[in-house]
Amino acid sequence: MLSLIGPAYLVYYGFAVPVMVVWAVLCAALWVWNNRPSKRQGGVARSRPAGLMFFCLVATGYVSAHTGVCLLARHLAELWA
Repeated sequence: MLSLIGPAYLVYYGFAVPVMVVWAVLCAALWVWNNRPSKRQGGVARSRPAGLMFFCLVATGYVSAHTGVCLLARHLAELWA
């Protein structure tokens, strides 16, 4: 939830969409790193292609969620202006 506040704040102050995308990809990388199977007891590490596909899936979800929040922030900023 906290990771969604950052892009909304940046968009409200006029930063471009690439900043939001980089933020979302970094959040996805952090989430994947913290939830890797090898960290769990008895977990089996994924193969490299499976890990990259999983990361792409998570990153896509993060980018879409951040895009929605940024569009909402822009809309609300226009209403308040």
